[in-house]
Amino acid sequence: MGGNGYTSIELTQLSRKPTGTAITPAWNFLTAAHQSVQGVFDGLALVRLAKQQESGKDARGRLGRDETDLLRAAIVFTSSGLDACCKRLLRDTVPLLVDGNVNATRKFNDYVKLELADGPSAAMSDAILSPTPREEMIRLYIAARTKASFQGSKDLRTRLRDTLGITNAQINEGRLKQLDDFFIARNAIVHDLDYENPSALRGVARNSRDLTGVRQQCDDALTLVAEVIRQTAANVRALP
Repeated sequence: MGGNGYTSIELTQLSRKPTGTAITPAWNFLTAAHQSVQGVFDGLALVRLAKQQESGKDARGRLGRDETDLLRAAIVFTSSGLDACCKRLLRDTVPLLVDGNVNATRKFNDYVKLELADGPSAAMSDAILSPTPREEMIRLYIAARTKASFQGSKDLRTRLRDTLGITNAQINEGRLKQLDDFFIARNAIVHDLDYENPSALRGVARNSRDLTGVRQQCDDALTLVAEVIRQTAANVRALP
């Protein structure tokens, strides 16, 4: 609670960067994303304070349209940060992990077997025939895992956690599922401008967003990314 009667919104502070150079770019992306989202929340606090000073009334309560749009912006920035961090992490560490981490190697082998099951694609054929077939197949594998944005806990499990060789003991599926509400909100905002019924011709209401809930959703997403980077760094350090 701020001294002026309005509520500030503080994200959980990031801990110290994990040891290791391979994860540094992804951690830098996370730091930038965290700062951007915190900046949106700081801006919202200033808007609410200005309204309170203008009206002389407590700014707490139902949010105005402009304030709710700032919450929507926080969700979009968080989603963009999550995608950027995780894709960079995959690109930088998977080539290391598939050659030394048992779980990451198994997932890569499963991918190759599936690609070859019904006959290789043109891209896979080119990779096999190249002077460095394994490197090229790993490149295709990473491209497949990073070609689209992350859409929910299943994506986080199959395209991120398992690809990085992170075990359920390190990050369990329940932790991933905590982000499903965040992704539902993100998709509603990005694809439908957060309208409750985007197919309606008129009188369309927008989904309500509350300050506490959005802060928690964004915080959960960013702290999960931090933990994914941390566990990936541990897996890289454990390589033979």
